Amino acid sequence: MKIGMLTYHNTNNFGGALQTYALQSVINKLGVECQVIDYRSDVISKRYKVKKFLEIRGLKELIKYLINSRSEKKTNLCFDNFYKNYIKLSEDFYDKGNISKTNLVYDKFIVGSDQVWNLSLSGMDYTYFLDFVYENSKKNSYAASFGVSSLEEDESNKIEKLLFEFNNVSIREPKPENFFNINGDKVVNINLDPTFLIKSEEWSSLSKNKNNEKDYILLYTVAANPEIFDFAKELSAKTGCRILYVHHTHKIRFDMNNIRDIGPQEFLGYIQNAKYVVTTSFHGVALSINFKKDFFYALSNSKNNFNSRITNIINLLDLSDRQIINGQNDKMNEAIDYENINETLEFEREKSITFLEDIINEKNN
Repeated sequence: MKIGMLTYHNTNNFGGALQTYALQSVINKLGVECQVIDYRSDVISKRYKVKKFLEIRGLKELIKYLINSRSEKKTNLCFDNFYKNYIKLSEDFYDKGNISKTNLVYDKFIVGSDQVWNLSLSGMDYTYFLDFVYENSKKNSYAASFGVSSLEEDESNKIEKLLFEFNNVSIREPKPENFFNINGDKVVNINLDPTFLIKSEEWSSLSKNKNNEKDYILLYTVAANPEIFDFAKELSAKTGCRILYVHHTHKIRFDMNNIRDIGPQEFLGYIQNAKYVVTTSFHGVALSINFKKDFFYALSNSKNNFNSRITNIINLLDLSDRQIINGQNDKMNEAIDYENINETLEFEREKSITFLEDIINEKNN
C-alpha cells in the first residue's frame, strides 16, 4: 500500500519539519510506504521565501538582508539536509494544476498535521481539504489543525461539505462543533500532534548538540508577546542560567546569546539539553513536554493569533500554571511533576496510533 501525505513540508519552520518527519515515520512503522506529496502552495512558499539581493526594495529591506543573509544561508542548508536525509518526498512536484494526477499514484491520502486547515495561513487553499481526490474512501485526515478557536459561518459551511466526503476525520481541536456541524454518523476523532507520537528517546537519537553550555534557558519565540523577554531575564537572574535565544528575525538581542542559523535537528538538541524552556511556540511547548523539561509559555497578544493550539494541549495535560501572564509566573522554583502527564500522553498516544492503524487496515469501498 502506498499512502500520500499532504502537509506543510516545504518551510523553514522547526515545528513544520518535525511534525512532517514524525507522522511519516509513524505511518511507515505501521508497515506501509508513505510519501509526502511535494505540493507547492504559492502562499506558503512565498511566506518562507528568502529574498535575493536583486529583489530588495527600500532601505528597510536592505538592512534586514544584510543582517539576515548569512544566517539564512546556514539555516537553509540545515533544513535542506534534514529534508533530504529524513523526509521521503514524492518523485514529482505538484501544484493546483496537476495534483489530481496523484490519484493514480496513491492508494490512500492523509492530510495533516499542523495548521493545514487554517485558511488564513494557506490563502484559502482548499487543496488541503483533499478536494482533488476522486474517491471519498481514500480521504483521511490526521490531527489537522484549524489554528483558531472558531470559524466564520460561510467558511464553516463550506468546510462541513468538504469534510462530509472524508472517510476518516481527525482534528487536533477538542471542540469540532466550533468549526462545522456534526451531522449523521460522521465521527470526528481528536488526536495528538505527531511530535507526541515519537518518544523522547527517538527524538534524542535525531538531535544534534551544537552547544557545550550547561544549565541554560532556551528562549524560542514565534508570536508577539514582549513580556516574555522580561520573564526570561528575571528567570536568568534568579537561576544564574544564561539565555540562548533561538529565532529567525533581524532583531538582535544584545542581552542574550542569539542563535539564528540552525535546523530541526539542532533545535531538538537545544531543547533536549536546556535547563528551562521559555516559549510562545506550540511545538516549543510540545517538545518541552516530550523531553520532560521545566518550561514556561506565553500566548500571543495579537488579534489574529493561533493560541488555541497551545491552550488545547495545555488544558489536556493540566499545565496552565506554567503560563506567563503580565511577564510573571510564580512557579519559577517549582519543577513539573510529569507522572500524571506521562500517563495521559501514553493513553492519547496509543489512541492516536490506533486511529492511523485503522486507516491503513480499512479496505477502500
